[in-house]
Amino acid sequence: MRCKPVAVSCAAAALVLAAALVLSLSTPRRQPDENGMYQQEGYWVQYLGERDEKSADSFVKKVNTIRDTLLTEENKVYCAIIPDKSHYLPDEGWPVLDFDAMASQVQAGLDDSITWIDLRDKLTLADYYKTDAHWRQENLQPVVDALGEAMGFSQELSGWEQHAFDGFVGSYGKYIPAPAEPETLVWLTSPATEAARVDNFQYPEATAVYDTSKLSGAGSYDVFLNGATPLQTIENPNAATDRELVIFRDSFASSLAPLLCEQYRTITLIDLRYMVSGLVPQYVTFTNQDVLFLFSSWVVNESAMLR
Repeated sequence: MRCKPVAVSCAAAALVLAAALVLSLSTPRRQPDENGMYQQEGYWVQYLGERDEKSADSFVKKVNTIRDTLLTEENKVYCAIIPDKSHYLPDEGWPVLDFDAMASQVQAGLDDSITWIDLRDKLTLADYYKTDAHWRQENLQPVVDALGEAMGFSQELSGWEQHAFDGFVGSYGKYIPAPAEPETLVWLTSPATEAARVDNFQYPEATAVYDTSKLSGAGSYDVFLNGATPLQTIENPNAATDRELVIFRDSFASSLAPLLCEQYRTITLIDLRYMVSGLVPQYVTFTNQDVLFLFSSWVVNESAMLR
């Protein structure tokens, strides 16, 4: 007498599974255009490709090797990965890189002496540009707070002065089929950024933290620290401490580093996309600096570009 309820229950379960299958088939996966681009909720996204576990392993190996061969026991070392903006978009069928899996893989592989700083819940979609991959400097207070909590400093940005450029079209502009609607690029200044000078090893003279002449060109994001370069040093004689920071980085750090120059007298930025890691000791002497590895998920997924 108990067989009939069981049969009904099984039939009901089969109907539920069938309905779920139909639902999944009714929302087909979408494909980006020939440049890997798609638009969702007004934001342009460039698909980073499937998560490359081997590339992430190579990234971890690079970080651990630098820790073992270039740094000292007195260096306090940290690592953070910046999510792509697609991480914060709802699933509407577009392909996205599995950042959660990437972050877990990197964190698990890091040497025990390296402190992991998780930025996932410190950012939202609104913290990114619509026509560019980068984050917005004016929205980075939660990121600065997360770094400060781990690294032992506190930096409030609410008193910093905002400057705006309303004609910004990011690097995705050349891929957008219709003329892109310009958005606002904001940069923040304080007495610390005004006093600081940037020694760019590609230029004979020190420069300012912000190069506003870049705003008139195609690469307006280069207003931050004058754009990509192998090696830069920000010196602030009026910093609150004598602490020093070394950041192994990509272009995302260009807009972050100025926000830290009030807390660090010297900030050295090393971009291993343009400098072989074996050459670093010729330019940087490691003693007791804080060292931060800060890279976007794109670089982790394409880590062969790190030299």
